[in-house]
Amino acid sequence: MPVGLREGLMDNAKTLLKVLMIVFGYAGIGPLLGYWLRGRDVARRVTLGFMAWWLVRPPSDFTLMLYSIEKYRGHTKGFEFNLIEGITLGLALCAWWEQRRDFRFLPPGLWAWLLFVGVGALSVAGAMNPTYALMPVFKFLKMGMIFVGVFAALHDERDVMAVMRGFAIALIVQVIYCLWRRYVMGGFRVMGWFEHQNPMAMWSYMIAMPILGLALSKQTSPRDMSLFFAAFGAAGLVVVLSVSRAALAAFGVGTVLVMAGSYVQGITVRRVALGVLGAACGALVLIKAADTFMARMGNDSSPKNDLRFALNQQAAAMHRDHPLVGIGWNNYGLANSRPQGLKYSQVLEHWEENRGRRIYPEKYMANPLTESLYWLLLAENGTLGLAAFLFFAALTLWHGLRATQHFWKSPLGLVLYGVTVALAISYFHGQVERVLTQTKNLTTWVMLCAMLARAEWWRRQERAQRMAARSSET
Repeated sequence: MPVGLREGLMDNAKTLLKVLMIVFGYAGIGPLLGYWLRGRDVARRVTLGFMAWWLVRPPSDFTLMLYSIEKYRGHTKGFEFNLIEGITLGLALCAWWEQRRDFRFLPPGLWAWLLFVGVGALSVAGAMNPTYALMPVFKFLKMGMIFVGVFAALHDERDVMAVMRGFAIALIVQVIYCLWRRYVMGGFRVMGWFEHQNPMAMWSYMIAMPILGLALSKQTSPRDMSLFFAAFGAAGLVVVLSVSRAALAAFGVGTVLVMAGSYVQGITVRRVALGVLGAACGALVLIKAADTFMARMGNDSSPKNDLRFALNQQAAAMHRDHPLVGIGWNNYGLANSRPQGLKYSQVLEHWEENRGRRIYPEKYMANPLTESLYWLLLAENGTLGLAAFLFFAALTLWHGLRATQHFWKSPLGLVLYGVTVALAISYFHGQVERVLTQTKNLTTWVMLCAMLARAEWWRRQERAQRMAARSSET
């Protein structure tokens, strides 16, 4: 048999196997899990915790890609299918089959997410490669399944605790692996089971903030307090091991905000003790890592020598030419590189020339993407796409603030405040990192947004009950 024919048959067999696994994950595992979970509260909570913990594993453990283009330097490299989506499908079906009155196909805020995806889909028609643009449309649209599933599975505060315990265990597992990579394998900027150290650091502090809130809550049991504080410390150590200056600053600001919020609730022995212990441990770690961070601080970040500046200039040029809906979702890697994106590649090439570099065209066939989430959205999705994203982000923060205020004196108060702080810092951090587009960070983000949506739902229901009670009294 000719080699080409044999390789073609092998590729077809692999694709068929992937399709069968995908069908089983969505049409098999999802419905079967949902049917089995009916009426089993403990099993549902274990499933929620497992789902949160599983996110720390390598992406290949829970994702499969069809039409994979691994060499492409875009933020989406194929039509991605996610086992966690299958699990959340089961959680949603469980609530539906239980005929729960609080189940909704369109939870609070999901409509804004779908609006963002719909506006992004407008860029498909004018994209350099429409297939590449359909990939994130497919990926981000399916994130709605996670939103619905997590919303449906959160029946009370015990379910929120189950999710946070899963995340806490994930952080502890991650720091053990990172320490092994750093001190046994001799790595420098470790990345754990992530594609890069920056998304690892951002993911860690994103879930560390609500975990810290739980550790500080006076309603948290001593056993859970120990778990959550250990996980928070693990997150801080992971951020230090990533050698990410922006993530370290974000972690520090978030910690101060959550600690300050807990003191507003009241000063307790637990909060003072954890604050002092955390500050002491953080100081020791920073002293240990000072040389590493000082080496990074010495890098010249002026526009002349900062690649991010040139890449943002590319994005600005794309937005000027395609201001409304952009050059096409996930098409930045084509538009900024030779041969198709010669015009925008020359922006980078001129920057290199001004630095005294010689230009070799073959080196500009796969240029990197801008690291700013917002410049990437402006370039690929235009003004409409960025506006839709900012609207969804603002809505999630609004849900977080209202839910935090409503549940401030309950066990949920500090965890909702921690989630709100984490999202606010992540959105601000998006100016220099685009990691909210990557699977692990994207999934975690949607899970936290669904948690705030459920809290907003509880707030509305309690308000409606109070109003009904007042009406009946009058």
